[in-house]
Amino acid sequence: MQFHLNRKVVLTAAIAMASQVSYVQAAGYGINEQSASYLGTGFAGRASNAIDASISATNPAGISFLKGEQASVGVDVILEGGSFKGQRTGTFDGSPGPGGGYPAEGTGDTSGSTKDFQQTSFVPFGYYVMPVDEKLSLGLAAYAPYGIHLDYDDGWAGEWLGGKTLVEVVNLQGTVAYKFTDDVSLGFGLIASHVTGELTSNPFGGTPMSTKTKMEGDDTILAWNVGAIWNVTESTTLGASYHSKLDFNLSGDLTKTGAAPGKEKVELSLVMPEKLMFSATHKLDEQWTVMADATWTRWSRFEEFNVINSSTGKSENYVPMNWKDTWALSVGTSYQLDESWLLRAGYMFDQAPVSNDTRTVRAPDANRNWFTLGANLKASENMNIDFAYAYVKLQDGKINESKHTAPGQAQTTPDAWYGSVSGEYKSSSHIFGVQLNYLF
Repeated sequence: MQFHLNRKVVLTAAIAMASQVSYVQAAGYGINEQSASYLGTGFAGRASNAIDASISATNPAGISFLKGEQASVGVDVILEGGSFKGQRTGTFDGSPGPGGGYPAEGTGDTSGSTKDFQQTSFVPFGYYVMPVDEKLSLGLAAYAPYGIHLDYDDGWAGEWLGGKTLVEVVNLQGTVAYKFTDDVSLGFGLIASHVTGELTSNPFGGTPMSTKTKMEGDDTILAWNVGAIWNVTESTTLGASYHSKLDFNLSGDLTKTGAAPGKEKVELSLVMPEKLMFSATHKLDEQWTVMADATWTRWSRFEEFNVINSSTGKSENYVPMNWKDTWALSVGTSYQLDESWLLRAGYMFDQAPVSNDTRTVRAPDANRNWFTLGANLKASENMNIDFAYAYVKLQDGKINESKHTAPGQAQTTPDAWYGSVSGEYKSSSHIFGVQLNYLF
């Protein structure tokens, strides 16, 4: 009786936690925080080092090498941060704007700063793995692969380009893995991926023509991942995995308040790209293990935000991205201190898909360096707990962004009314993770 009760409690917690998600971005709109155990090594070895059920998110083949039926549930917490210092520059020339209103002639220069626009976020996850026999294993997983949560202060210098940017993606994955030999396994995951999005802005903020806009929408699609693991020797393991792209088409409402209120049905096509992972794990001796990982993400697929009016076919909000493909490279190690404690450390260089020329207020990204520490406590024969901490430092990034007009669509308002926002972003993050692993 206790056996079944424990399993039910763990699985219910996994699904409940994974459905209550608030995000912050890694490089691009990616999320690495799908495990506290792999966070401790800077995500090195996440596709080759089968230490617990959370490997199913990165390499479904890994569940073949886990011992028995087990579950992992946890959460990573990313503290608020980010700062911007700069100005909005423009010239109001007395030309009529939307609705025929006229602002006063003269300059529209405003300077200012804002901070903590990167919101404190909780990234929960849950995994369950069950071996069917010596070769076949099955699993269930709930985790977040992509997302962002930016929320600037009202009245900040770039509010006309973006206020809130919220993209939340949750994956529910069924996994099957087959061990062809004692050393080789292939795995496949079928994924139901759900996205919700919210974009706000305030064109002509602070003027009589101010009209706040808010777009909300969602979509659910099917996706997949596939992976392989090879124990080359008793000490060395190689892993590789592929994650399919997520091709969303969000449908929802665009609500306008202020000078020109109303509500329209809109659509937004949003592509979260495919990625490839390559990992290696090598056990030096009974105490030391070293890991490495290289992950390629095809961010060049993410070309734009373009909110289309369902009735007119015209763009309501357009932001070009023009991102580039990226690599994330990490190294890590673990040290078995004694029978109860395993210590971890890692480093990752996370390449950003943007540069000073393509940075926008909806994606104020930059190359980042991850410095991580972790530990695993064996609490009992069938339960252990992971703890992790990461300090993430982004390179300072400059921005000079002006009004964007969708291709093939005439601009109805003078550029001078919008002007441009320029300045510099500075950002760093502190991340804490905890994870419970239970062997049934």
